[in-house]
Amino acid sequence: MKILCVEDDRNISQLLQVTLAKQRYQIDLAQDGQAGWDLAEIYTYDLILLDVMLPKLDGISFCKKLRTNQSSPLNPNRDTPVILMTALDAVTNKVMGLDAGADDYLAKPFNIDELLARIRALFRRNQIQRTPLLTWGDLSLNPNSCEVTYQEKPIYLAAKEYEILELFLRHPEQIFSPSRLLYRLWTADEFPSEGAVRAHIKGLRQTLKKAGVVDILETIYKQGYRLKQPELFSKYCQEEITPVVSVASELKAVWEKYRQSYSDRLLIIQKTINALKTGTITQIQQQEAEREAHTLIGSLGCFGLDTASQISRQIQQLLKQEKGLESAEIAQLGKLITQLQQEISEYGCENRAEGLSSIPVIPSAFLLIVDDDLPLAKQMAIEAKNWGFQAKIAVNLQQAQELLAHHFDVILLDINFADSTENGLDFLAIVRKQYPEIPVVILTAENSFAQRVEAARLGSQFFLQKPIPASQVLATVIQVIQEVNQPVARLLIVDDDPGLLNLLRTLLAPSGYHLTLLDQPHKFWETLEQTVPDLLILDVEFSVVSISHQNSEQVNVWSGFDLCQVVRTDARWNRLPVLFLSAHTDIETIQRSFAVGADDFLSKPIVPTELLTRVRTRLEQRKLWRVAEIDALTGLSLRRKVLQDMTRFLQLAQRQKQPFSLAMLDLDKFKFVNDQYGHQIGDRVINYFGKLLNQSFRQEDVVGRWGGEEFVVGMYGTSREDGIRRLAQVLQQFSQYSFTALDGTKFKVTFSAGIAQVPDDGQDLQTLYQKADAALYQAKKLGRNCICAATSG
Repeated sequence: MKILCVEDDRNISQLLQVTLAKQRYQIDLAQDGQAGWDLAEIYTYDLILLDVMLPKLDGISFCKKLRTNQSSPLNPNRDTPVILMTALDAVTNKVMGLDAGADDYLAKPFNIDELLARIRALFRRNQIQRTPLLTWGDLSLNPNSCEVTYQEKPIYLAAKEYEILELFLRHPEQIFSPSRLLYRLWTADEFPSEGAVRAHIKGLRQTLKKAGVVDILETIYKQGYRLKQPELFSKYCQEEITPVVSVASELKAVWEKYRQSYSDRLLIIQKTINALKTGTITQIQQQEAEREAHTLIGSLGCFGLDTASQISRQIQQLLKQEKGLESAEIAQLGKLITQLQQEISEYGCENRAEGLSSIPVIPSAFLLIVDDDLPLAKQMAIEAKNWGFQAKIAVNLQQAQELLAHHFDVILLDINFADSTENGLDFLAIVRKQYPEIPVVILTAENSFAQRVEAARLGSQFFLQKPIPASQVLATVIQVIQEVNQPVARLLIVDDDPGLLNLLRTLLAPSGYHLTLLDQPHKFWETLEQTVPDLLILDVEFSVVSISHQNSEQVNVWSGFDLCQVVRTDARWNRLPVLFLSAHTDIETIQRSFAVGADDFLSKPIVPTELLTRVRTRLEQRKLWRVAEIDALTGLSLRRKVLQDMTRFLQLAQRQKQPFSLAMLDLDKFKFVNDQYGHQIGDRVINYFGKLLNQSFRQEDVVGRWGGEEFVVGMYGTSREDGIRRLAQVLQQFSQYSFTALDGTKFKVTFSAGIAQVPDDGQDLQTLYQKADAALYQAKKLGRNCICAATSG
């Protein structure tokens, strides 16, 4: 189930994200009504959680717009259930919300368990007509009781195995790649490697096999997994009822993360009370304090601080008075703020140290080395461990086949074995048949072109020739894993025919693509920047577009040719693959399509197999281009890609009036590391630091290698102060990590950083970079191993 949460209090939205993710829901967050509306027009949600008092578009107006004809007929959420949330608990507000189209109303502060119960009730009400039982032959899964049985005998599954089985039973015709399973079943906080996904798949298969169930999943080569079709397959339901999971620990963890922000709100209220005491209060200052108290009512209550929430309500009621406060009321405010500070300072103190150390851990990947040269294999295993791998060695093919029962993320394979009648190509064929999802890198002294061809036919990702440095081998292995672990491909399809868009959804959705369908060409550019597609599918002709603008109508006659030309003239998008669809098959239309920059052309009516083939081909083309944008050593974006992504997020932040921070990071005394321990060890340091950065920041952040030992991080929606805190956590973990030199010497490395933000330090990327770079220089002057903020002016 996917939920859209529109809440301008970032602390509450973070709490909801963590809590709901633990209940196995997928969450999208928006911090103002317009941003939420933009998401609701593009993506399909099962539920919308909506605050009432939102900037740009309030919750009541949002509901009215969603339920009336103000939204597009293609809006996928016109009938999606809506729960309104607000600290305004008057009956009038509830009536207005329900009349506007909301399905439920929850007053802040709300109890988390009550919210979860209301969500489950709405899902049940929406799907009451559907049978809860999911079946595959004699295998049954009951979402109500979370029981799995085969021929009426119970089967006991691990939690993730249960979720995977439920997902496949609900979507029997869909192919799920490991990356798509990660997206559907794991939260961003616990995002493991795709190797963990394959391990869970294997565990599910083994558990079902022990219960007597034949393998219910088929492996689709280079695509993923799909439920096999049994001879008798009963109808399955869409109801999704999630068991209740305790959220107390999550509340504490989120509270510790945002404790300081609540202290900052208290400080604003305290300053207002001081101004009231001295008679220097302004109306604006009192209104700001009243807003902060209003926010605290809902936020603190949701974290379980009921007393603090009640105190905040008393403070708000006093500050709301338009007439001047009496001295007794001011004195009462002073007592209330003291009580509130005490309540907040005492909450969760026992978990504070634990919360501060919750820094992401880099997961290990599993490598199988198949080589009869044991000394070389051991050397490679040691090198692999230094690069963060867990390695196993097989010195013959029989041992290698036995080890395949354990899961591996990648295999390093020699194809020549002196004491065996078989060769490595026979083993490669076995891997391709039984475990097609595991990438294989060939490492051999053999220089036969015929064997190279055969290895390529069998699907090996790389063919490396001995002798070769171990560091180069591991860099190749990392590159292979990064290519395999590409996220789900995103497709943007623009056509003014809703019927054709729905047809394309039907044809493409089973392949697991993330689809955005747009029937309003005038919203093309905005949608392009929001969705960041991997492939663009355009119709050639659109109807005449009429746009209302300032009490007048502007008529635009646009075509797919126009949109393609716009894409090709923009540095950020000029390499985006474009596929044209058209009923015009004359030579002039086809020639013009390629002249304006199309990569492919497909005529209507659409042949499904041809469409799928063309889409896969263009996505492979996109993947090859991406290799040139990614640093092979760290897996991070290189400078050109960083600049493109930074520009896009900076413009988005400026449009939505969100903060944006840019940080420059530089490893301290890195020349000494290279000189003292060698460039091979220096590469290990760079590799670890890149992986740590990639895991420490969010998907909407931009992380890249600027050059050498210098890195850059762009943080959308993050202020300079929050950015410093996040960088400090990374610095804490990185500075504590011990690297091992070739002679066994242990050493540690630190980094320095400078950070600047929009708009305080500049409005454009070049100015931000200069300010952040100057702050980095200041951090170096202060002795390194620290983070400095840019100085204004």
